[in-house]
Amino acid sequence: MTVIPPAGEQLFRLAEIHPLSDEVRRVVLSSVDGTPFPYQEGQFVCLRLPDGVQRSYSPASPCRNDGRIELHIRLLHGGHFSGWLTGDDRTGSVVSVSGPYGECVWRACGTPHSPVLMLGTGTGIAPLKALLEQALSADERRPITLYWGGRQESDLYLRDHFDALARRHAHFRFVPVLAEPTDSWHGQRGFVQDSIVGERPPLADATVYACGSPLMVASARAQLVDTLGLAPDRFLADAFVPAVAATAESSGHSALTVNAHANGQTHALKAAAGSPLMPVLAKAGLLAGVCGGQAACGTCRVLVPPPWSERLPRPDRQEARLLLALDSLPGHRLACRISMAADLDGLQLACG
Repeated sequence: MTVIPPAGEQLFRLAEIHPLSDEVRRVVLSSVDGTPFPYQEGQFVCLRLPDGVQRSYSPASPCRNDGRIELHIRLLHGGHFSGWLTGDDRTGSVVSVSGPYGECVWRACGTPHSPVLMLGTGTGIAPLKALLEQALSADERRPITLYWGGRQESDLYLRDHFDALARRHAHFRFVPVLAEPTDSWHGQRGFVQDSIVGERPPLADATVYACGSPLMVASARAQLVDTLGLAPDRFLADAFVPAVAATAESSGHSALTVNAHANGQTHALKAAAGSPLMPVLAKAGLLAGVCGGQAACGTCRVLVPPPWSERLPRPDRQEARLLLALDSLPGHRLACRISMAADLDGLQLACG
């Protein structure tokens, strides 16, 4: 039977699935009909499973236009995609892919001596790997430093690969950082963003790429831009929002109520204080959230009426720009940019 992908999507077959660590799988997708899938290194794609569930991932290798995409997928306890991927041998399964999305791509700016700094946590290393490998293959001569943070050594599943690149390229430096190292660890300790701040690199004409947890990205932006004077437009970032919505029980935080109106019905949902709103609505099937929280697709747009809209922080530049491009009306916001603060208990909003 011929499978027809939804409009704007392309069919791929899972060609390879290999463990990179106990928690991370390398998944290589191959275009079913051989059609190339062009993307810029640092962008991300949306993968749709046969049951319609969608997840966003960044390609981990440079674009070769050969119809193949390499992804690094972290297995999440209770995660829908994780359960599907590990339940049976999925090699040969067909999925559909849309995109690419995002603007965290390579910028050739500054002088030949302007530093390029990369910060990653977890599988946020994937887009940085693609960016780095493409830059080195294109004979980029600016000095590049990659900081990769994890809790334990096993989290740095590509450490040998980056060590080898550093030996081959004199202008590339790799700095692994562990938050919970053993006594035998001789590298840097703590949070990855604090390591770069502690080194006090020259930032006047630097370019910074940050990919990983939202907390790391926010902290790095605050320290590098607000405190150390990095130009805001030289901080390029993607923050990965987990697909599994936090519950009050699992997070240890009190439950907040969200009243989401859609298709003539009101859905009373529960969210943990401090958690993002988008996964809560996505788990209830009320929005798609194609881009995974990157404010790049607009599919998580919701209408927040007064007085609730007045309790939300003003849209940041990226959200405001996308809402303007979508010709949004007053009160429209992106759910991926809303965090459930205590004063949002009882939040009213409309989806669709």
